[in-house]
Order: sequence, then C-alpha cells, then structure tokens
Amino acid sequence: MPEYQWLANLVLTGVFVLPPVALGAMLIGRSRGKRKVLRAARGLAVVTVVLAAAYDIAGAVCLLLAEPRADHPPWEDPSAVVVYPEFFLPIGLGAFVAGLGVLIGVTRATHKLG
Repeated sequence: MPEYQWLANLVLTGVFVLPPVALGAMLIGRSRGKRKVLRAARGLAVVTVVLAAAYDIAGAVCLLLAEPRADHPPWEDPSAVVVYPEFFLPIGLGAFVAGLGVLIGVTRATHKLG
C-alpha cells in the first residue's frame, strides 16, 4: 500500500459524505427559513468543492508522475507505480459538480428568503 493512501482515502470519504449533508442542510434551511442552516450548507458546499478539486488535481499530478520518462523502458518494473496513491478521478469530478449544485441552490434559497 502506498505511503499516503490513507490521506487520499480520507479526502475521498469527505467527498462522499459532505454533499449529502450539505444538500440536507440546504433543504432544511430552505423549508424552515433558517439563515444559519443555509450558511452551514454554503460552508459545506464550499468545502466539498475545494476537496473535490484538490482530490482531482492531486490525482492528475500522481498520474503524471507515475508515467515513465521518454528514456525509460515502458513499465518494465510494475512495482514503480505503487509508490503513488490510487485516485478515482470521476468521483472527484462528480463531487465537484454536486458541490457546485448545492452552492447554487443555497445561493438561490438565500436570495429567495430576501
């Protein structure tokens, strides 16, 4: 297991957990007219967007670093790839879009409350 796989898994867990919590807070704040709950939902949505972007950027950097150089024979040593953590880039992109959706919904709900 790569050295920093735990960190990638921690960010992935946050990316999985935060969008539903932010969506629930947005819906509760919108239905009951509570500005504090909408502010909390906005904060969770911003954290989701930032974590998802950081997850995807870190995954792309690790993919680029794992590529063999031009003078290196291609993948003769399979253990050379294992030094970088595994990333699931579509999950990060989906969480980014979900976070943006919640952020837009919170902004619209706040505007609707006046």
